[in-house]
Order: sequence, then C-alpha cells, then structure tokens
Amino acid sequence: MKDFIILGAGGLARETRLLVNDINQIVSDKYNFIGYVVSDLEALGKNDSKSDVIGDFSFFDENKNNFSVAIGIGYPRVRIKLSELLLSKYSNLNFPNLIHPSVEYDHNSSNFGKGILICANTVLTVNVILGDFVLINFLCFIGHEAVIGRGSVVNPTTAISGGVNIGEGTLIGAGSKIIQYTNIGDYSVLGAGSVAINDIPSNSLAVGVPANVKKVINE
Repeated sequence: MKDFIILGAGGLARETRLLVNDINQIVSDKYNFIGYVVSDLEALGKNDSKSDVIGDFSFFDENKNNFSVAIGIGYPRVRIKLSELLLSKYSNLNFPNLIHPSVEYDHNSSNFGKGILICANTVLTVNVILGDFVLINFLCFIGHEAVIGRGSVVNPTTAISGGVNIGEGTLIGAGSKIIQYTNIGDYSVLGAGSVAINDIPSNSLAVGVPANVKKVINE
C-alpha cells in the first residue's frame, strides 16, 4: 500500500478522499490514507475535518518516508504555490494522477502532467493536454485538442469545446461553457454559468452570457 496524504481539510479535501476510495476499489496497489495536512493549524474552521488533521507542513520535515500527496484545495493560485513549495523542498513526496474509474479519456492521445485530479463522470475526448496539478471536477466535458494550464481548476458540469486553450492558474466556474478555439488567459476567472464565446485576457474576471470582462484581477 502507498501511504497517502491530502493537503487541506475542507470540502474539496474530503471529495479528494472519496476519489481515492473509489480508485482503491479497482487497483491492487491501494492508497493508505494517513490524514490531512494543512499550512496553518490555527486557521482550521468549523467546516474542516479537524479530527483527521495530522499536522502542518512540519509533518513533512519530521517524517522522511515516501508519501503520495494530493492537493485538496480548489484555489488555483494556492495549488500552484503549494506545489512549487513542496516540489522544491521535499524529494520524498510523489504526486500521482488521481483519475476516477468512471472518467472517459483517450489513453493514447492524452498528455497529462503530474498531481492531476479528475473527478467522477467527466469525459475528455482526444488530444487533451492537462498541465501539472490541474483539477477537473465532477461531470465535466472537455473536447478535442483542449489545453488546460498548470494549477487550473474546472468546476462541476463545465463544457469545454474543442481547441480551447486555458492558461495556468485559471478558475472556471461551475456550469460554464467555453466555445471552440477560445483562449482564456493565465490567472483569470470565468464566473459560474457563464458562456465564453470570445477570448478572455489574463488576470481578468469575466461573467455573463456571453461572458464579458468585468474587472482586472490584481494579485
């Protein structure tokens, strides 16, 4: 068995644990859930699974065993920041791709990075490229030749048409639709239920049907 840790202790972390439990039903080399690790123990809130938290990042300093780790946090910038920190500091950590057994994708033409999470009942067609630490949530559709950059998060029931290019650190809201060959820039946000029919520049918040840029994101 592979000892397994999830970063974060909130709702997405619990959904990540469910994803791993479902994967364990079909694999022989199973994941052994150790617990949740958080960046700040004092910041744990009422919606966090406090009883399963095993420590902050000092846990990795004190335990040099090999661990499989998933980032169970749904904020793209945080996913990127944490991945960079852990990759630079801890050589004993492995970031497997966790793909729910119900997911459909073309094994031959897909190109996936590391640390990717793909949740139940999502469909990816052909020649799809996912950067490191991308999160694709439940019931999404991703068309041919779509590219989704590092750390980006695609929330449930999103439909991404063929040839779409999504930059790194981008958040795609639940129920969104992106028309074919549209580009979404780095670190942008497409609001829930929006329909992107034109390119959206980097560091922008776009909402509506059709989606229009409402403000620049300065972070």
